[in-house]
Amino acid sequence: MAQRKAPRGKSGTRPTPAAKTPSTKRASSGPPPRKPGKSIVNQRQTPWGLIVTAIVVVVFAVGIVAFAVTRHKTTSSSGKPFLNELPDAKSISGVTFRQEPNRNHANGVLHYDASPPVGGDHAPVWADCTGTVYANPIASENAGHSLEHGAVWITYQPGLDTAQVTALGKLVTGQDRLLLSPYPGLKTKISLQSWGYQLFVDSASDPRIQQFIDALRYNPKTTPEYGATCSNPTFKTNPSTPGNPTDA
Repeated sequence: MAQRKAPRGKSGTRPTPAAKTPSTKRASSGPPPRKPGKSIVNQRQTPWGLIVTAIVVVVFAVGIVAFAVTRHKTTSSSGKPFLNELPDAKSISGVTFRQEPNRNHANGVLHYDASPPVGGDHAPVWADCTGTVYANPIASENAGHSLEHGAVWITYQPGLDTAQVTALGKLVTGQDRLLLSPYPGLKTKISLQSWGYQLFVDSASDPRIQQFIDALRYNPKTTPEYGATCSNPTFKTNPSTPGNPTDA
């Protein structure tokens, strides 16, 4: 059987097999080419700018919270400022002090955290406190408004002996920012109230009574509405009674 010959090209010569190039030779016989190492440009970068920005935001937020907490400690929920305790009053033996930042006008019977009250929300109408002596108990809601105007409210147990009542009356009569009235249920014979302060005593001759008045009557550091009048002739001639505060 005759061997079949390869076809000739147009020129009459047989095509020669293609020579293997170096790259082809490596691909077919040599080890696989090494992959180039990662360039620094392609490596993942740490987002320092974003981190710094986040830290600044967190620090700012903490500062805002700290300010809010501090403000809450110095003001009430209604935004009224707390008053610092007065050293002259603190030095008087037996005087108690409590923060009373809330001082909104409210109608009707109110409930207080002290008896007699030393501040807090109160009736829109204040009790006349121009050295006024009331023969009968008056509503705490009206007397509380007088405290806001810088008055010292002196109260005594109903039935206190006449001599002591007379002595208290002489102390109060005609003295602006003072008022006197009996107070049912008082735990001692006599008590004194100004905004945030209270003193209980058992005798009209107790020297602390005058000390209390001197330190706290219409003191600009303890009077929430310094400059407001204590005069209210209408209330003076027609005072309220406990459980029936004058609202208008």
